Amino acid sequence: MINIPASFKNDHEDYITVPVLKEFVKTHNVKTNVSEKRENLFDKIIEFGNESEEKGELVLDWIDYVVQEGIKDIQLHYAPLPDNMSMLAKDNGKLLNHISAYVDKSVSRHLCQNVYGEHFVLIDAKTEKSRAGEKIVFIFCKSLYVHDPKKNITKKIDYPVIAEYYKKGEWLLVKAKPKSNLYIYENKEFNLEKAQLTTTEKETKKIVDMVKKILSVQEVNGRGVEYDLKNRIFQLLDKYTNTPEEIKGVMENADSSVLEISKKISDLCFVEGKCGIPENMKKDIDDDIRNILEKYLSINWKDKDVFVKDRDAYPVKLSATDEEESKVEQTAAALEPLQTKALFFDNKKMLYKNKSCDGIVFRWRRINPINGQKLMFPVKMSANGRGICTFKFTEYTVKEDIENVIFSIIETGENTES
Repeated sequence: MINIPASFKNDHEDYITVPVLKEFVKTHNVKTNVSEKRENLFDKIIEFGNESEEKGELVLDWIDYVVQEGIKDIQLHYAPLPDNMSMLAKDNGKLLNHISAYVDKSVSRHLCQNVYGEHFVLIDAKTEKSRAGEKIVFIFCKSLYVHDPKKNITKKIDYPVIAEYYKKGEWLLVKAKPKSNLYIYENKEFNLEKAQLTTTEKETKKIVDMVKKILSVQEVNGRGVEYDLKNRIFQLLDKYTNTPEEIKGVMENADSSVLEISKKISDLCFVEGKCGIPENMKKDIDDDIRNILEKYLSINWKDKDVFVKDRDAYPVKLSATDEEESKVEQTAAALEPLQTKALFFDNKKMLYKNKSCDGIVFRWRRINPINGQKLMFPVKMSANGRGICTFKFTEYTVKEDIENVIFSIIETGENTES
């Protein structure tokens, strides 16, 4: 019999939303009414799963899959393997045999079929193919307490954390659902005054450490990885803020005027015996004038759609630090492209000089929107001083869209030079 814990089933947990439930019943011809409530939809799916062992496995596999979707905090770590483990990783049979020693054989491989305690349990590990090459998927789960201070209610929840190791680029990806007011679970009555507070980040770190131990991951230079990640984020910014063809055409037609203005500025700066613009600096003046021209064309362009159409994403916020540790932060209105704001062009020279960006909030286009979903979703990506790239998905996002964003960072380094 299939038994789905409240951690995954309850509406306010948001692990599985109504559009996703409706997609399942539609795909598998589960009989329901059009106006079924979320709880009833779940009950019908459970009834469907209990009809046969085959259907039961189908439902449980589906739950294992969809709990990896939704609102997520994700960390990306560069995690190179030592030579002996790298050789082992080439043989999936030997690799899974090595990892199997860490899998708890006393539990079901399905997330929602187990009772968990205070420590993370590795319930399953497997290899899968992806756009970024072959990966090892680790599924962990444990119990935590979540406390509602307004209602003064505490409940025990299952807390799954999924790790994926991409063999080709040696990247470790760890994802969990962000929650506030989390406390360590103990097998006794909850006492708020004595309870130990925890966070999504702390729990994620435990999984990072566990997977690194299983795979004998080598230590890396955090600052070197940090620069590489910031450069990759910059390259995404560059990719999704290309000058629209309409504006580029105006600028090309004005090129002779730009050179003329640039020469006049150079001439104005000449003071015999005291000041003169050297030849190698005159191109900087050309670029500055072009940047000013693009700035005023972009912020006053009537059709703002030119900054969005035919693009998979566009930025609405970014932050960066220059070589003198001066901090830049820019924000557009929630749905407006940052490229339509003057501040973007005011700081563009610094961004392109350093080819580095601390973080960006993008609006990203969905690959296959489920009925009822918005066409685009927000995602925040940032790189910190520990050599970690963090992604925050604050709206329900399906797995293929999450992976599309992650792969954009992983593949950036493969297609361009840092």
